[in-house]
Amino acid sequence: MSVSGFAPRFQRMHREQLETRLGPLAWSSSGEGQTLVFFAGALANGDLWRDVVTALEDRYRCITIDLPLGAHPWPLDAGADRSATSLARLMLDCLDLLDLEDATVVANDTAGGLLLLSLGSGHPALWRIGGLVLTNCESYEHFPPDALRKASALSRRMPRLARALLRLQNRSSAARRKVIDSVAAAGLDEERSESFFGPARRDPRVAGDLVAAMGGFRPELLLEAAEAIPHFDRPVLLIWGDSCEFFPIAHARRLLSDFPLAALLPVPGAKTWVPVDSPLAVAEGILEFVPTPVI
Repeated sequence: MSVSGFAPRFQRMHREQLETRLGPLAWSSSGEGQTLVFFAGALANGDLWRDVVTALEDRYRCITIDLPLGAHPWPLDAGADRSATSLARLMLDCLDLLDLEDATVVANDTAGGLLLLSLGSGHPALWRIGGLVLTNCESYEHFPPDALRKASALSRRMPRLARALLRLQNRSSAARRKVIDSVAAAGLDEERSESFFGPARRDPRVAGDLVAAMGGFRPELLLEAAEAIPHFDRPVLLIWGDSCEFFPIAHARRLLSDFPLAALLPVPGAKTWVPVDSPLAVAEGILEFVPTPVI
């Protein structure tokens, strides 16, 4: 199966507000059919999946939900629980709030780690998941990955300094380029760069949401949640960039061996942001994984 006539193009997504127990989240929906729900990780939002959605929205209902991880348009409510376990449950809360059934949940980077954390939560909405698609993401003791452990520790011990440094990074074109180069082999167009880095630069509360989340990342959380992986009885597809600096393909192979119904699709040359580097590979992988009715 293939995605015919696919051509990446800039398309600004219209986002609506989804009211949750932590505050408003931005979400968008396009297309009809079997439901795909896309979550992005730190310093990214639904625009990460822009080209993938463009390729699939003529066959599926494609929903993107922006987690409060630094690229979200509205800060969480004051006093909101921004712990990792709370954010993991928030992902499943969204499935409840949107009343989705048999949804294929697609997650990248930090969102993938939080999704794995949610599997051990006992959340009543777990039944709403029909399958998982994970691209390069945190897993097991890699929460956060080795390269970000100092940043996580700083976020925990000195959150005001971490917030200031994050906002400074988002103002500097050189610093933004360094971040982008570490996660995307293909680079990033100006529109998505502003979409990802603008919110935390403009609003210190948005930066504070990410800092609070990062301060709560601890390896033991995902290691404990990993006990649920062998009991997850729905299909899982791992679409993994083989040039990722944070989550090498060995991490995917470990997940592959532990999930009962899993398949691995390596993506040559792609880094962490696989949907940016190889949107066609991601779209075709999903198309094979979630068959559409023959008309």
